[in-house]
Amino acid sequence: MNTTNQSFHASPRKSSVTIKNIQYLLWLYFWLLIFEGALRKWIVPQLATPLLIIRDPIVIGAYFLAIKEGIFPQNIFIKTIIYVAFTCFLGGLATVIISDGSLTVTFFGLRTNFLHLPLIFLIPKVFTLEDIEELGRWVLLLAIPMALLMVYQFSSPPDAFINRIAGTGEGQQIGSALGKIRPPGTFSFITGAAQYFSLVASFVIYGLVQSKIYANWLLAMGGFALVSALAVSGSRIAIGSVAVVVISLVAGLLIKPQLAVKSYRLLVLIGVVSYGIRFIPFFGEGVEVLNTRVEAANAVESEGIFSRFFNGFFEAFTNTEQIPFLGYGLGMGTNAGAAILTGNANKFLLAEGEWPRIVLESGLFLGLIYILLRVAIVGLIGKACIDSASRSNILPLLLFGTCAINILNGQFGQPTTLGFAVFGGGLCLAACQNDAQGLRLQ
Repeated sequence: MNTTNQSFHASPRKSSVTIKNIQYLLWLYFWLLIFEGALRKWIVPQLATPLLIIRDPIVIGAYFLAIKEGIFPQNIFIKTIIYVAFTCFLGGLATVIISDGSLTVTFFGLRTNFLHLPLIFLIPKVFTLEDIEELGRWVLLLAIPMALLMVYQFSSPPDAFINRIAGTGEGQQIGSALGKIRPPGTFSFITGAAQYFSLVASFVIYGLVQSKIYANWLLAMGGFALVSALAVSGSRIAIGSVAVVVISLVAGLLIKPQLAVKSYRLLVLIGVVSYGIRFIPFFGEGVEVLNTRVEAANAVESEGIFSRFFNGFFEAFTNTEQIPFLGYGLGMGTNAGAAILTGNANKFLLAEGEWPRIVLESGLFLGLIYILLRVAIVGLIGKACIDSASRSNILPLLLFGTCAINILNGQFGQPTTLGFAVFGGGLCLAACQNDAQGLRLQ
C-alpha cells in the first residue's frame, strides 16, 4: 500500500463524544507538558518523582478510548512498535534474571521507549487543522509570560527561589556564564524552554507567511517573546532548535517558491523586532552572556558543536564488541533508572547520548532495530510534510522542524523531550491531512 498518498485521519468518525473525550485528554497532555515542571519545582516539589510520569495515565486513557471506539491506529508502524516493545521487554527481562537486575527499571525502560510513541499516530485521528491552529494561539499567548518569567529568572541570583530545581533537594539550574543560569521558564530544565520556543517560532512563521488566523499584535508579541527568550537563554540548544525551524521554512520556500510572495510580513516583523529589542535593558546583557557561553564552550569542545552533534549518532556503534548481546538492561540508562539503582537521579549509568543509551541498554541487535524504528517514523513524517509543502501547506514542515531531531535522537528518558517529540510528531501528521490530497494511513 502506498502510504504517501493517504491520510492519517479516521474516516468516518464513529463517535463525536469519544473524539471529544480523547481531544480533552490530549489538551490535558499539552497543558501538563508546559506546566508539570512548575509543579515539580514550586508547587508540590515533594511529588517531583511521581510527577515525572503524570502524563502516562492520560496516554493510557486516550489509547483505551480509541481502542474501545475502534479508532486506534493499526498501521505497520503501530504493529512494529508493539513487536519491538515485546522483544525488547523479553531481552530486558532476560538481563534481570541473568544479572540480578531490577524489574522496576525494566518496566520504566519499556515505558520510556514505547508507551508514548503510538500517540504520534493517534493525534491525527482526532485533531483537525482548527484544533492545531487553536493550540498555536495558546502557544503564542503563553510565549509572552514564559519569556517574562525567563527574563526574571535570568536577572535573579542562581540560588533564588524562582531558580530552584525540581524536588526538595539542594542544587541549582544549569549555569551559563558570568554568574547567570540558563532560565528554564516553567520547565524543569532549559531543554524544555528550548523545545517550547521552537514551537513558538513555527506558529509565528505560519501566521506571517501563510495564515491570517492570528492577530498582528499576537504575532508581534510572540516575535518579541521569542527573541527575548533566546537572548537570555544562554543556551546553544535553544538557538539551534529555532534555527532548525527557520531551515524548515527555507526548505518550504524552495519546495513551493510561491509562498515567498507572502513572506513580506515575516520580513516586516523581523525588522520591527530587530529595531525594538535594542531598547530593552536585558537584551544586551543576555547577548553578552550567550556570547561568553558560546566562546567558553568552543574553547573546551575542540571538535565543535556540529561534530559533537553528529558524534552522538556514531558513538552508539563504537566498541560494540564489548556490549553484551542483550545489553546491560532496559531502562538502566535513564535518569530514573539511575535513581532506582543508585539513588542519584542526576547520573548517567551508561551514556548521555540517546542512541548510545539505547544500544547499551538493549544490545546492538535490538538497539539497532529500535533506532531504525525511530528513523523510519521521522522519514514517514518528513515525507508527508514535504508532500504537504508542495501543495502550499507549510505548517507541517514548520512543525517537523520542532520535533524531528527529538524523535530521531532526543533523550526519551527526559519526560519533557519525550512529550515534545511525540506531540509534535502527531501535530505534523494532523496538519498534513488537511490539504486536499492529504494522507491516509490506517
